[in-house]
Amino acid sequence: MTSCVNIALNADKFLGKNELAKAKKRIDKAIEKEPENPATHFMLAKYFSHPVWSHEAVDSAHLYIQMVRDTMPYLDVETAVKLSKKGLDSTAVAKQGMIIDSLAFEKALSKNTEEAYNEYLENYQYLIYKTQATDLRNQVAYTDAIAQNTTQAVSEFFRKYPEAPQAQKARNVFETLYYEKKTQNQTVEEYKEYLSERPQSEFAEEASLKLLNIISSGADEIDFQQFINEYGQFQAAEKAQAILDGLNFQKRSPVLLTHKRDSLYFFYDLTNAQLLTFQFSSVNPDSCFFITKPYILGKRNGEKRAYLKTGQQLTDLNFKSIDYLGSGFFKINDYGREQIIEHFSLNPALQLSALNFQKINDFHFAKKETDGWHLVSLLNESILRQTMDSIWKEEEVFFFIRGDDLAVASSNDFRKSAKDDLKSLSFLYDDYEWISDQYLRLYSNDYETILDKEGQLVFPLEKAKYDYFDQFWIKNVNKKYSVLDSNRVSIYDQNFDDFKYRFGILASKKDSLWTVFENGVTGFPKFQYDSVRLFNSWLTFATKDSSQYLLFRSGKRINLEKGEGFKILKNYNVELSNVSDQIRFVQVTNVKGYSQLFNGFGKKIKEGENLNINILTQHLIQIHQNKKKQLIDSSGIVIPIEEVEAFGAYENGLIPILQKRKFGALIVDSLKLIPAHSQSKLKVFLKDSLYIFKHDNLFGISDISAKIVIEADFEAIDYFNDSIAIVEEEGEIGILNIYRNEYLHEAIESFEKVRLAEEKYFIIRKRAGYGVLNQKGEEVIPFIFNELKSFESKGKFYWLAERRLSEINYIVIAYFDKRGKVLFKEGLNFDDFLETACD
Repeated sequence: MTSCVNIALNADKFLGKNELAKAKKRIDKAIEKEPENPATHFMLAKYFSHPVWSHEAVDSAHLYIQMVRDTMPYLDVETAVKLSKKGLDSTAVAKQGMIIDSLAFEKALSKNTEEAYNEYLENYQYLIYKTQATDLRNQVAYTDAIAQNTTQAVSEFFRKYPEAPQAQKARNVFETLYYEKKTQNQTVEEYKEYLSERPQSEFAEEASLKLLNIISSGADEIDFQQFINEYGQFQAAEKAQAILDGLNFQKRSPVLLTHKRDSLYFFYDLTNAQLLTFQFSSVNPDSCFFITKPYILGKRNGEKRAYLKTGQQLTDLNFKSIDYLGSGFFKINDYGREQIIEHFSLNPALQLSALNFQKINDFHFAKKETDGWHLVSLLNESILRQTMDSIWKEEEVFFFIRGDDLAVASSNDFRKSAKDDLKSLSFLYDDYEWISDQYLRLYSNDYETILDKEGQLVFPLEKAKYDYFDQFWIKNVNKKYSVLDSNRVSIYDQNFDDFKYRFGILASKKDSLWTVFENGVTGFPKFQYDSVRLFNSWLTFATKDSSQYLLFRSGKRINLEKGEGFKILKNYNVELSNVSDQIRFVQVTNVKGYSQLFNGFGKKIKEGENLNINILTQHLIQIHQNKKKQLIDSSGIVIPIEEVEAFGAYENGLIPILQKRKFGALIVDSLKLIPAHSQSKLKVFLKDSLYIFKHDNLFGISDISAKIVIEADFEAIDYFNDSIAIVEEEGEIGILNIYRNEYLHEAIESFEKVRLAEEKYFIIRKRAGYGVLNQKGEEVIPFIFNELKSFESKGKFYWLAERRLSEINYIVIAYFDKRGKVLFKEGLNFDDFLETACD
């Protein structure tokens, strides 16, 4: 043992002289004698870590010093003492280990790779250069990961080295790479998936904004609301909410009343019944002292300024004009080449500029650039590949003109699946027209396309002509006509040569004969008439051979004898114009003057010679025959009325009847008779109850039995309510309770009826001034004002009143709600007031 140790350790003097061959010879000799001896391993470690090898043999040196380090703790005491005396102890081992550690770091440094630094950090014990190696390892690994430019490489870096200073940078790079890769096609689905996977990432806000922009093409209110519901945590949801708020902006914009006091304009919000907290030094009301537009227009330093009704300045530009486009947007002409639109939310992301703008619908604009008109969403998202000469919208159909050609589309056609999903339109048409306000006919030479008002296809482009009548279509192909139902299915298994349609009656021609579908388009066609004439919805005239017929929609057919003629009877009373189509009577008369009267069902209800017939209502007819006058209903039943001298025209539910030179009346709805007792036609005061009659050229009120309620003492009577009348007696106007025969108000100079929604009010002028009474006769506004008028705003009603105190150059203005509650009252200098008041 001792000789082996000496041989091995003696090799150290040769290493010191750089005589490596002699040293190796000594070490090899020791190995032959005792290969497991720690002294031998120690010398091998020194040999392989000699400077002559640089760091090339450091792995071998490390192997042998590790063997020494592993063996030393297990040596017996005697051996350990002997080795220590020869200079081989733990201190020497540690010293040599550190030399080897330094060489290992030099080797890693020379390679400068992640693997080399990790080999040093993972395999060596002393790690003198651990900090340097770790820093260098992190930097070279980060550089390599970034160079690969893949999410896998970058994510692997920060997973392996989460404590590295570059880890956060790597995470940021990963997010960027992941976002770019995930949304590289900029599709709706990619952005949705990204937001679902990484809602907390730094790019989530950007992704949500881009998603909203794409969705805005072809969007409606539901789309924006759904976006808000799904992505409410992002700022894009605020932008979407601003768009929705803008839809009702004008409707919610309050009407303001403004007045000037102490050189400042004050504003009263009628809608919310409050005086606003801001004032301006210069204001231009829309009319008088009202501000009805959705902005306040004023001046500052000689320049126009526009403000929202919250007091915020809409724009700081000096502008030539400002117009409200709709959907919360204002178009501003600031004397520049381009025009600007601002949103009421003042969100800078919603500001746009172009040569011009037009609102197309609540969610789309047309904007004009140098190359033409572009269709964009409210978020300025481009929709079409082509530019247009003109863009507009009717119903739910968008129209586009390029040159002489026309294209159409609907909002759904504009929905995009990706940012670059721009739409191309086919300009197939040269003209269009609406059919019955329900369908759109598009022309292309001899071809037609039919769309509904939502823009959905009804009939594709075809060489045919279409006509729509109520619930069916007539299709014309080369002058062959077919009838199609509302589902575009052919009703009959044959085509026609011609057709006529009026008032819901269809007549069709085939092989020179006509048929009439007397109940719309139902029934099997029977071609039998030589000619037909459609008069109205209930009567058709037809000829067959030498015979003439009246065809009723009920199915009744009347054969006209030779020499007989007919005429459809009408009533020319303006009050019955809304029921003119329901007046259905026809008179057939022969050459001898014998007449037959038929109702609209073809039933004969009267006949005789020299009948003078006057249609009073759709159910009542006056017959004058041989100086005898009688009234019959539409079924021919006589209404018994004696000694009638004349019947008057229907008015307000009554037919006047003259008997013995006095007027009574027939109540049409109940056929009750009001006895004759008036010098002129009765007028209704209260329907089916009270009537105004005339006696000795004065007026009174009587009931349905002609009993006097109010004597005829008045020059005029007007309705106030069921028990109160406005009367004029000896030139004085008053409000009279007709049952107690006492005045509630007197000395009225004039009155005006005002209807506010379902309620009636009366503006009354007395000597002291104007006031208001409600329909019960109660005072709503006191009679003290010089001017008083009603005003409606956003479905609410108000009274605006002025009282002038000219002796002190002072005026009081007051605003009341409909029921007379004071909302605002203030006294003003008269000169200030004149700056806002109307003439």
